[in-house]
Amino acid sequence: MASAAAAIDQAAPPKPVEESLWWDSFVTLFEELDAAPLSSDLPNRLVEKLKNNHAWFLSSVSGFRPPSQVSKAALDSPQISIGSHRLSVKPELKEVALRVGACLCLDEVQSYILVDRSYCA
Repeated sequence: MASAAAAIDQAAPPKPVEESLWWDSFVTLFEELDAAPLSSDLPNRLVEKLKNNHAWFLSSVSGFRPPSQVSKAALDSPQISIGSHRLSVKPELKEVALRVGACLCLDEVQSYILVDRSYCA
């Protein structure tokens, strides 16, 4: 019976939320910056990444949103669609994300992304 419910959850379309809630992980970018040579020329790949994320760097803190009932409800879905990104909601991380969001006064989907990246890192 549990496997039938899991199959239904997997077949359900992802719950869409606002695309601006997503941001790319910067772990690799920070590692690449740290390893970059101390010269005036950065590798083209790294320059491109910096250019692609320029707006996010400028408004990094303002990119985080306050709690949202839409985002909180989206975490009840097995998958969330954030623009072109798909995120599978792991039940074991959901409650942690909700507590983090409540402590930080942060959007629940963004809290989930933080928790998911912290546990996967």
